[in-house]
Amino acid sequence: MFDMPSALTLNSADNLALPAALAAGLGKLEASHLETASRILSIISRYKLSKDALLSETNDGINFLSQICSKVSANETILMCLPAFPFKSPNTITKVLGRLPDKAEEFALAHLNGLCAAIGDVYAPGARLMIVSDGLVYNDLLGVPDKDVWAYGEALRALTARKDFGHIEFCRLKDIVNIDVPNELDEIRYVANATNFRYALLKQFSKPGFNVSLRISEDEDTCLTYRGYIKFLETDLQNVYPIGEGRSKSKYKRGIEYVAKQMLMRGDAFARAVREMFPDRLRLSIHASTGRNKLSVNLLPTDTLFTTPWHCSIAFRLDGTTTTGHRSEFEADDTLELVYEDGRPSYFREKSDLLTWATEKGGITCEPLYPAGLIIRPATGPGALSIRDVDAAKVRALSQINSPVVLRGFSQTRNRDLFVDKAREFGTPMPWKFGLVLEVKDRGIDTRGLNNVLSAEWMPFHYDGLFKTEKRVKDDGSEELVSTPPLFQFFTAVTESPENTGFTLFSSSTLLFKYLPSHLHLSFLRPLTWSVSTSSFNSTVLRGLPLVVDHPTTGRPCLRFHEPWQQSKTRFDATHVNIDNADAYDLDSTDVCDALTALLHDRRVAYYHSWKKGDLLVADNVLAMHTRSDFTAGCERELWRIHFD
Repeated sequence: MFDMPSALTLNSADNLALPAALAAGLGKLEASHLETASRILSIISRYKLSKDALLSETNDGINFLSQICSKVSANETILMCLPAFPFKSPNTITKVLGRLPDKAEEFALAHLNGLCAAIGDVYAPGARLMIVSDGLVYNDLLGVPDKDVWAYGEALRALTARKDFGHIEFCRLKDIVNIDVPNELDEIRYVANATNFRYALLKQFSKPGFNVSLRISEDEDTCLTYRGYIKFLETDLQNVYPIGEGRSKSKYKRGIEYVAKQMLMRGDAFARAVREMFPDRLRLSIHASTGRNKLSVNLLPTDTLFTTPWHCSIAFRLDGTTTTGHRSEFEADDTLELVYEDGRPSYFREKSDLLTWATEKGGITCEPLYPAGLIIRPATGPGALSIRDVDAAKVRALSQINSPVVLRGFSQTRNRDLFVDKAREFGTPMPWKFGLVLEVKDRGIDTRGLNNVLSAEWMPFHYDGLFKTEKRVKDDGSEELVSTPPLFQFFTAVTESPENTGFTLFSSSTLLFKYLPSHLHLSFLRPLTWSVSTSSFNSTVLRGLPLVVDHPTTGRPCLRFHEPWQQSKTRFDATHVNIDNADAYDLDSTDVCDALTALLHDRRVAYYHSWKKGDLLVADNVLAMHTRSDFTAGCERELWRIHFD
């Protein structure tokens, strides 16, 4: 009935600009299909390697756009494949934390799952990614046992299922070579056939007369991959083949160059096998490339060049941002501590007293969420701690740095009196006009003056600044309406979220500003002000609002904004937003609003919270903006919410 963002409409600035050569090469494809394909390719470009070109200004992009267009015109799922996730580096002393997947793999899979989900936001049939494990193609060259490759792959599949990364699927080498083995492999059968799989790959897909040295010199993609191999092999193999008596530095260098060329020869056969197995899938790659034959993507949301989780360790700053590097680098950093999960080392995090409390009752675990936020649980299991045990001061402080903070597994969270008492521990509760606790659930057309807050509709991103206003007298004696938003939100989940819907979304300014386009640098946004008007909330009209404010506690820049909400998106009241002084800075108001809206919904920025019964959640209303996705009207979805300062 309405144009709701189950597939979000992104502005033209989010589309991939098509060079004339591309447009001409694509011929008479239907304009709407080409536009959608352009949006999809633009989304993939968000995940590209930082120093890599997605497409050159030639016909290189025609293949990718035509592939996507063919799916769009048939209204089919966008299928992609990525040869990756082979096994952990054999260097478990200075590079990685062990032989099994850890938090680095988890965040890489979350990142890739988010890529697929982002495509689904603009294209209803969505996307799926096939990860084609290349572990058995190379492991013997690096001295990694076949058994370790099996264990790594099995753990990845279990992790994907446990975290509900529903857009990701897996394929093994045995699935793309012609060999008579059981369909269902266990560890013993897998290891027993590993050599057969490698032999079958080389026999069936190797190119006769393939000259690897000539290929390196003549083909840029091959040369880029070769350089990448050399770079990680230098550290991967330093403990397998240590330099010392009988092995000089130059001999070691020649050795890794030989291994790299062997990998290229096998990789050429493997690439051919993947093309034949998945001719209709968009080919992604972890390696830098020219963009002619594959799209190079970054697997981790990191600010370093360590972009593959099996070659590095991951560390989390207190503000939720990530960095990656060698294990030894993080172990030498006194500001970091190593965190274990399931009895194994998993990741590093910034040390802080805020991450420890209730030790006399067993304590807590505090785990980073993708892409931002924290989830805190009782360390000894659900119910071991109650809402009374929540350290309000520490949770409040954490939320000001990294929101939201989810508290799961605590008992007595749906006791209204205890919920109100805990809100008073957090700060000063801010009453609504009809009471302190807002029961957030679908009330149909009964808005209670809150527009679509109490509906099942998708809501615009906002900062709770429209309903909370006051009139103030200016120096000239006139009155003005001023936004006085509460500083925090405190939720408890009375019911579960409906499956795969009814999410509450939080987007932190920390991440949003990280991904600003170059033409909207933070320094360009700081002087801007905006106005908002709506018929709801007592016909609120606010003018001259700063687009960027400094956080009252941390001093960090924070976005203050309300997503424009046209009447076509709601059966309630529209919300109109305009950048007041965009022209003065050679900016376009619509372009700024559209760019910020796209970033707020960007899956690298927005955390989608699916409510479990009894969840508590605290969010800083300055640091993070929020919204709610739509859900089936009349279903059981109820939260209690208190605002506090």
